[in-house]
Amino acid sequence: MSRLASLTPSRAPSTPPQAVHTPSSPLKGSETTYHRKLRLVIGEIRKVVKSWDELVRDGIKVGRGCVDSATEMDNILALPETPERPPITPHFEALYTSRTALESVLTKLDKSLHRLSLLVDQAETLYFEAYAHMGATFCLVEIQWATWTMDHLVNTLPALVSQHNQHLSQLTLLSRVLLSSESTFDESKLALETWLYLSRGGDRWEAVREWEELVDFELAPQGGMEDDDEDEYVSKRGKKKAKGR
Repeated sequence: MSRLASLTPSRAPSTPPQAVHTPSSPLKGSETTYHRKLRLVIGEIRKVVKSWDELVRDGIKVGRGCVDSATEMDNILALPETPERPPITPHFEALYTSRTALESVLTKLDKSLHRLSLLVDQAETLYFEAYAHMGATFCLVEIQWATWTMDHLVNTLPALVSQHNQHLSQLTLLSRVLLSSESTFDESKLALETWLYLSRGGDRWEAVREWEELVDFELAPQGGMEDDDEDEYVSKRGKKKAKGR
């Protein structure tokens, strides 16, 4: 349901569609300010999503460091106190470093979530501005790029915030196991395996990948070609038509 359904004017005779070819993406010269701004916001959201994936993978590395260092310390402490027993200090320092790094990953994820939320708010603000200046038809009826209206595009964004919020909550719970000195090896191993799974699967992963695929299609000029490729394509098509005359 549209966020502005309650503001949509009553049904009135709509302007009949023009009998011309509708491009899959607005031409460079015909893109409105709202097209360009929304494209930029979505691009920034995609950067946050990419950074999130990288941070989660970093968490696996430092989480494994927590488990390995703690295990080495337990093994050393289980040995008799003799001159031959390996020193525990290097492993303690490595454990401290890994735990600090894991906490840093969580802090960065929290900041990324905050930025994602701000970007979604920015997209929604842009939507309301477009509605106020361009009208309901522009937001609710006209195709923004390929097949979606601006309303449809912006409506896909809030779910990203809730998905990443839930994802961070899951990772935070797992980090508590990895950071705790009371956790057993099996508990830490299970937490690390779950973290690994969440880095490449689960609800958030599947939802985000699906969203990225849809956005790739919707925003890609001329069915996925880059701007330079599009210019080259148009140029070649023009030459072929000229030759055929």
